[in-house]
Amino acid sequence: MYGYIVPDKSVLKIQDFVLYRAFYCGLCKSIGRQFGQFPRYTTNYDFTFFSVFLHDCLSADVTITEEKCVGNPFRKKAVVKNSELLDTIAAVNIILSYYKAVDGVRDGEGSKMRIARRMLEKPFMRAKKRCPEIEEIARMRYEKLYALEQAGETGIDRLADCFASMLKDIAKILLKEKSDGFKEGVMYNVGKFVYLTDALDDVEEDFKKKRYNPLLKEFGNFTSREKFIADNYDDLCFMLTSTLNRAIADFNNIGFTQSYDLMRNILYDGMRAKIKELLSSKKKLPKPKI
Repeated sequence: MYGYIVPDKSVLKIQDFVLYRAFYCGLCKSIGRQFGQFPRYTTNYDFTFFSVFLHDCLSADVTITEEKCVGNPFRKKAVVKNSELLDTIAAVNIILSYYKAVDGVRDGEGSKMRIARRMLEKPFMRAKKRCPEIEEIARMRYEKLYALEQAGETGIDRLADCFASMLKDIAKILLKEKSDGFKEGVMYNVGKFVYLTDALDDVEEDFKKKRYNPLLKEFGNFTSREKFIADNYDDLCFMLTSTLNRAIADFNNIGFTQSYDLMRNILYDGMRAKIKELLSSKKKLPKPKI
């Protein structure tokens, strides 16, 4: 995914920071065990939230161990112990990372995406074998999104629905009988938030390279990133904030246990901070580091 669903470290409790990093490292290690070392670079913060959310909704056991990492072999880190659920989440991460690379190649994003797609082909086939139903959902949603972009679709909600519905449908499959409208609503609106924030972050680069961007289709009149944001500030702020507020409203109707404070920080603080950061940005945001 992209890296916009992150906690706000300035108000994050130490125990929640440790838990968050443990989920991140657990996901990374699961990817490495199943798919090799290169695919570990697909580990991202958005999918870490997805993992935290699913583990809590399913009341899955979360055991924290201390393990060494290939990136820092001299110091042990807190890691969520491997499990069937974590391995499945890691496989879904590979599937979505592969289709993101495919989409990037289609959009002409250069050699980096072509290399990523090639390097992920074999891991993708293994992940597809493990999660065929989820792979079908991802492929269908990305194909629909690509078709809408090729047709010059101007309705941003219709475009965002492709990515949002993909996350909702994937969560529904993984949650099984524990799925409900509130949990699906969180995933839908988080997915929509990711799509919208990514579009805003890429708006200047997409304009310069003449790539499709839903916000350029929606508002047009681009001269610079700062002016585009200033001219459309109220609409952009409403679009992002209302999407986040819908996710929070559904979140508040779910009974969480082990990770409530961490997820509340991400939704209430981290994502709101990301909106402010984007709307005040003069250039594309650097990759976050938690």
